[in-house]
Amino acid sequence: MKDFKLLFLILGNFLAVCLSLQSNNISTQPLQDERISVLERSLQKYDNMLHNLCEDYKKEPVMFYAIIKNRRFDLQKDSTVVFEDVVINKGHHYNQNSGIFVAPKSGIYLFSWTVSTETTGYIIAELVIENNVISSTGNTDTNGGYQSASMTALGRMEKNDHAFIRTTGFGTANSFRSQDNYPQSSFLGVLISNEL
Repeated sequence: MKDFKLLFLILGNFLAVCLSLQSNNISTQPLQDERISVLERSLQKYDNMLHNLCEDYKKEPVMFYAIIKNRRFDLQKDSTVVFEDVVINKGHHYNQNSGIFVAPKSGIYLFSWTVSTETTGYIIAELVIENNVISSTGNTDTNGGYQSASMTALGRMEKNDHAFIRTTGFGTANSFRSQDNYPQSSFLGVLISNEL
């Protein structure tokens, strides 16, 4: 008899738990449906945003190319080089007055620069992104004539980061000679991988 009562007690508790679970499932079903609906709307919203960003990227390429034209001058160490003659400036993110490029988008940028000198001068210049030296190049002309040095580098930039070319901390007077029909100093940059 005791075993029989215990069995009824266990079955009763089991039934109570089952009924409770069933009623909870019924009451939570609309809530789950609502959550799924909210998630679907959010996914659609983010998909639209991603699509718009990709379309904006296609419409607005980021690139510049500037040179120093018909000038001869010296710069002291740690001086920003201004490439004042802009050939291409898609998006207008390179400033020809300061020599500084400001990233409009986060991503990977390709930069290339050439510096030219002559008549036993020297020149060493580096790419700087937000006070971090990425790479450098230079030349010492011991034989006279015109000499150039070039470098290409990749750098990751956050939106509104600054990139520029400057002379290094070596020596004192970096001699720039950039003239038509001779090697010209130049600076270019292009966004190659947009980070959304």
